[in-house]
Amino acid sequence: MIIATTGSLQAGPNAPIVYRGNYSDIFPLMREDGYHGVELHIRDSREIDRGKLDEALKRNQLTLTSIGTGAAYGLWHWNIGDHDPEIRKRAVECLRNHMITASPHHSLIILGSMQGRFCDAGSHEEFIYNIEESLYQLDQLAEQYDVTIGYEIMNHYESDFLFRIQDGVHFMETHDFHRIGLHIDTVHMNIDECDLGNAIRKAGSWIYHVHIADNDRFYPGHGHMNFREVLQGLKDIGYDGALALETFYRPESRVCAQKSLQYLNFVLEEVYGKNQE
Repeated sequence: MIIATTGSLQAGPNAPIVYRGNYSDIFPLMREDGYHGVELHIRDSREIDRGKLDEALKRNQLTLTSIGTGAAYGLWHWNIGDHDPEIRKRAVECLRNHMITASPHHSLIILGSMQGRFCDAGSHEEFIYNIEESLYQLDQLAEQYDVTIGYEIMNHYESDFLFRIQDGVHFMETHDFHRIGLHIDTVHMNIDECDLGNAIRKAGSWIYHVHIADNDRFYPGHGHMNFREVLQGLKDIGYDGALALETFYRPESRVCAQKSLQYLNFVLEEVYGKNQE
């Protein structure tokens, strides 16, 4: 298991991204602060120089664990459930370009906000039909580029569809996807799950990716989230993917990053019996 921090070239002041700025500036700081993995939040992969990105990752001994994609929904409203086929096409193409970026690293592409909302389609039924159709396209593309997709289970304030982990498991079990699994987030879980550990254990191998933050979206250890319960659940299912920090960067990026790593390593050592980093 690897603890990954988050980084972005462009991030708003309230975005839950730890490091902000050019990769050449933030990657050395991540490595100095003790990280070996990074989840990059990229609004459009066509805007970056993939060659320079790969060189910077290698130079700083960082693994690209995952790519966050939600900015495309916030900025351009691209989503895979929309009534407008052109919008769905743009969303799929945006995600395809992220797959090209992720392909050399076999990373995971997060599909969260880009699923859209019911109001983006003509009806609930149309939304779900569009989601299914788009996911099968994306599943084929993920096989082509040798990456995986993490379908994010978001809370009922931010999503209209699949906001409990068990709902996501049922959805996966009733579809024939090869490269799509579930992406869970401790903040969303804190709202809609009554037993965090059991929710994870029941999902088992469907869990492909995990976002870690305290209940208030600050760094782990800041609030009251029971991380021992979460990590014990992940241990029980043999999860060996990333724990990616999707937290506010307050009081300051490096303070947040260092406190997160220190606390998570402490809890991981308790649960697993050894330091994970």
